[in-house]
Amino acid sequence: MSAFLELFSAVPRQGPGLAKDVAWAVAQAGSEGALSVCDAGCGNGGDTAALLAAMPEAQVVACDKDATLLKAADARHFGVPRLRVGTGDLAALEALPEAPFDFIWCAGAIYFLGTVKGLRGFRDALKPGGVVAFSAPVYFSPPSPEAQGFWMDVPVPDEAELRAQVAEAGYELIADRPLSNAAWAALYTPLKEEISRRRAEGADAEMEGIMAAMEQEMALWARVKRETGYQLVVARLA
Repeated sequence: MSAFLELFSAVPRQGPGLAKDVAWAVAQAGSEGALSVCDAGCGNGGDTAALLAAMPEAQVVACDKDATLLKAADARHFGVPRLRVGTGDLAALEALPEAPFDFIWCAGAIYFLGTVKGLRGFRDALKPGGVVAFSAPVYFSPPSPEAQGFWMDVPVPDEAELRAQVAEAGYELIADRPLSNAAWAALYTPLKEEISRRRAEGADAEMEGIMAAMEQEMALWARVKRETGYQLVVARLA
């Protein structure tokens, strides 16, 4: 197991977000009843319980490519009714036995595929009129070099450009909003605590390097959070 995965499998989530973000997205979509739902790129299952709570009649599959994170997700949600945790590729959700889905939740992962490409790929895994809710990075204002550096120079749209990408991929925008600073704290506060714990117990050089890099990321976020962050998007297949 890499030090990065070891560190992140030990904290509640791998990206920013809150249970109320999941509930908001589900409410905006009007998704209710005995639906088929995919928690795509679920990591260690940070949003899975919130999905189950927001859609109490739905059947949920939580999937990820990484075996370490999936093992943590399975242990976290072992025996939970209405849930299957299993291997799945964001680029091939249609291959899951539960597909096609009524609702796909994808927190902080689709942009690794390219948002337009990823959303077009999701079309094959959605039922007609199905909904996707995802979070992805945006700039809230013209970015400084520091804000661009936060995303390691990955191309990042502004809010209007992200909405245009949703339309380009063949979806109708239902609603969108930025994730709050509290959503980022839900990621970073437990991470800081885990870093302190591991450092007190004595971390090897590889782990210390990862922890130092994450401390630099958190410090940079504090400086650029007014310029950039995640946008939560809810969109229906057109």
